[in-house]
Amino acid sequence: MERDVILEKYRQEGVDEGRNEVNRRGDDAGFYALCGLSLLLMIYQTFTHQAFGDVAAVLFVFCSVGDFARYRADRDRFSLGMGLFTGALCLGCLGWYLWHTL
Repeated sequence: MERDVILEKYRQEGVDEGRNEVNRRGDDAGFYALCGLSLLLMIYQTFTHQAFGDVAAVLFVFCSVGDFARYRADRDRFSLGMGLFTGALCLGCLGWYLWHTL
């Protein structure tokens, strides 16, 4: 394909792969920062003898919703399984936290 044909195709589709890549990298960096901060908070809560299921539940709900969205987009059974697994972990952590704080 010629360069002009390819560029015209992208203009018609409204897809900017460069912008998508920048957004993906930003999302990845934010996710790693979220995980790092969550780990530090859980360590702090452990050393101060506080329940730490709240932070873990937030992480697992993020993973679960992302997996369900991937499953909805491409019907990948692995994403469905991981969505169910991380959803169960989220509910377990949230239950643990509520049990120890009520």
